[in-house]
Amino acid sequence: MKKAVIKKVGITLKPNSTPEFYNILPNLCAWLMRRKVQVIFRAEDQQRVQKFFKNKTTQGLHFWSSTEFHKNVDLMFSLGGDGTLIGVCRRIHSKIPVLGINLGRLGFITEYNKNEYFDHLGDILNGNFNVTQKPLFHVCVKRNEKTVFSDYFFNDAVVAKNDIARMIYLRAELGLEHIYNIAGDGIIISTPMGSTAYSMAAGGPIVHPDVKSLILSPICPHSLTHRPFVIPDKAPVKLKPIPPYHSLTLTVDGQVAFTVEENDEVIINHSKMKKVSLIQNPQRLYFDTIREKFSFF
Repeated sequence: MKKAVIKKVGITLKPNSTPEFYNILPNLCAWLMRRKVQVIFRAEDQQRVQKFFKNKTTQGLHFWSSTEFHKNVDLMFSLGGDGTLIGVCRRIHSKIPVLGINLGRLGFITEYNKNEYFDHLGDILNGNFNVTQKPLFHVCVKRNEKTVFSDYFFNDAVVAKNDIARMIYLRAELGLEHIYNIAGDGIIISTPMGSTAYSMAAGGPIVHPDVKSLILSPICPHSLTHRPFVIPDKAPVKLKPIPPYHSLTLTVDGQVAFTVEENDEVIINHSKMKKVSLIQNPQRLYFDTIREKFSFF
């Protein structure tokens, strides 16, 4: 059980506005402020937030720069779907607990839905909650031994083709060991948390989030022998374009893209420093969620 004094709450909104915000935000902010909690949004969301309040006052709300917002709150709310929560996880300071509230459809990693979270807020503000810590993974692109791109991902990093009707060719390595050369549309490097996302759609396995691993899932491989691999996360994964070269893009969590050139090397490592602390829903179990989302009997 996590014990904390919650005085400053940040609220992250999904990028696309939803009619639900007109009801949720005024009520949530008023409830928090009545309990002497400072309510904070990103400065770039100020106009959106004021629109959701209509004729109601936004006096007492605070709007901070993105850097301050992701480092100096006591608790972060993520209002949206899994994509919103993933964006928070990539930016948030590791020690700040994150409460994921699902306003979307699937919601694999958001612990609470919009109908149940309010019942738990009193306990959460009093510090009565458990967190699960999940690591992020670091991805960088080396070009002539210099780092030209660097970022973290929570779900997956994808190297895929840009051109229509063109295969790409990649060499995949784990540490000093050659895994295989792949020809196809690309490859997905997924975390266990991301195994139910793009990787699964490409034929990859569902991996329990407590398993310390990465999943390599080829996208439309040209050879039937190029199957998904579950590999240990202790050694770096390296992806290198090989001839014939075609245009490639590295995509991080579906939110950031970078063009990979023919002599580049994509390197993926488990991050020992960068983690995310997710507040657990005591009424939500992993396999219950799997059965619900996939309609298993």
